[in-house]
Amino acid sequence: MSEIPPTMRAWAYRQAGLPSQVVKLETNLRTPQPTDLGPNEVLVETRYTSFNGGFTLIMQSLRPRPLALWLPKKDRMSIAEFEFAGRMVAAGANVLASRPDLRLGELVVGSMDHMNTIRHGVGALAEYAISDIAAVVPYQIAGEKKSKLSLAEWAGLGAVGCTAVQVMDRVGVKAGDKVLINGGSGGAGVMMVQVAKSVVGPNGRVVATCSGRNVDLVKSLGADEVIDYRQCGPLHTYLAASEHAKAPFDAIIDCVGIQDLFAYSPAYLGRGKKFLNIGAMDTETSIRGAVKWVWLRVWNRFCPRILGGVPREYEFYGAKCDVQSLERVRKMVQAGELRQVVDSIWEFEDVPKVAIFPHAAVHTMSY
Repeated sequence: MSEIPPTMRAWAYRQAGLPSQVVKLETNLRTPQPTDLGPNEVLVETRYTSFNGGFTLIMQSLRPRPLALWLPKKDRMSIAEFEFAGRMVAAGANVLASRPDLRLGELVVGSMDHMNTIRHGVGALAEYAISDIAAVVPYQIAGEKKSKLSLAEWAGLGAVGCTAVQVMDRVGVKAGDKVLINGGSGGAGVMMVQVAKSVVGPNGRVVATCSGRNVDLVKSLGADEVIDYRQCGPLHTYLAASEHAKAPFDAIIDCVGIQDLFAYSPAYLGRGKKFLNIGAMDTETSIRGAVKWVWLRVWNRFCPRILGGVPREYEFYGAKCDVQSLERVRKMVQAGELRQVVDSIWEFEDVPKVAIFPHAAVHTMSY
């Protein structure tokens, strides 16, 4: 196994803004070492990292390490991104005994803890990264058929794949149900459409929204109906006047975060059914926008109907990548129920160009 170098390269940002504008290449950062590892952590030499829409929103809305109030703003830096695929080069004291499936020198996939990345500025878009084993699994399990996904495809599957399977559990959909997925062509939406179709089955119905250019893609993922939100907007008005008002949905999953979609949902969401939001893409990227967003989440969840609340159950859910969910995703992949969409793969030096692609992977290091 090659020696771990004392310094590494990483793409980091020092101010809030669009990734293409604020992410800069840091060429002389200290490389995490085996001595830095907690008992349940691993050190990964990253091979691929994906761009996650949720992290892009965080980067636009918040300065790096916003909770590190003791640090001068000029000294605050955060390495970008969550999801990764790479080679495990070191392990904490408890890892090899508690996780015999993880072996030094083998390829692994997973996602970094979101709050840890925000709090401490440790992201995956670097040549080396530390992750807790609670969100790491082997790329290839010994004795299992070869993975149907490449390492680059798996690099963007950890967080969004876990989100999709956990969301389906929370909304309680079953075979034969009818589900609306708002934002079916985004990173999470691509997974959500496929997982939803696998749950509702051939007798169920998955309706998804996206822009016109992505309609064929979303149909290929299993959506029974695709609505071009640009042609049919406002979406809540279109749904209230469509067949879905007479045959309402059993669940609505909003990957974008459109307040009006929930506010008017009694017209097309069945009584006693759930509206689950995982998106905040429609939020103003500022402190004021963040405060308003938090207030709306509380209002939607707890405001009674007598005070103007919406008579439908609302939940905002932030998934946490874990081994159980990753293994469920793996089984779906191997069963042919789940595939990944990668529209481009870029070299490490080209990161500023990647931000315009919703399904891009970054090749971090050569084999």
